[in-house]
Amino acid sequence: MSSNIIVKRICEHCKNVFDAKTTKTKYCSHICNSRGYKLNQKLKKIEVSDTETKLKVSNYVVDVNSKDFLTVKEASTLLNMSSKTVYRLIEQKELNAFNFSVRKTLIRRKDIDSYFENNLINPDYVNPNRENEINRDNSYTINEAIEKFNISNGALYNIIKKHNIPKKKYGKYTLVKREDLNKIFQ
Repeated sequence: MSSNIIVKRICEHCKNVFDAKTTKTKYCSHICNSRGYKLNQKLKKIEVSDTETKLKVSNYVVDVNSKDFLTVKEASTLLNMSSKTVYRLIEQKELNAFNFSVRKTLIRRKDIDSYFENNLINPDYVNPNRENEINRDNSYTINEAIEKFNISNGALYNIIKKHNIPKKKYGKYTLVKREDLNKIFQ
């Protein structure tokens, strides 16, 4: 059965306009048809692979959340940080871990939770609304603090910012209370 109609269509692969003899024609030529088919097959394979990967990742995260003891890699996945950072936290004694051998270090899940609880309740926190208590007699200037504690200017400002230590402008000097800095550097 032949058709006498001609329909203007746009090829789904090359996006060129062509004259189709049926209303179901999608491609302008056999080459575009083959290439479109191959592209669709490739996209289906990628989609299947992506769903498998998402399933494995979700199972891994559920598995990590249910464990009491975690490896460094699992802890880094749970904390969303690199394993080098986790090793650094262990080395600095901020995170408790037990080293069974050169390649086997385990961290208790409770220790990770307590790490966050300890850092959220910061005993070094200083009320920043104490600027009116700062005067020249009970404070260091920035330069005096740098010389006394033997640190750089940037390091001092990072410590001040990290611990929310109040500072006050006094003429051309910036003052920081002695008591606050001594508490941190002891």
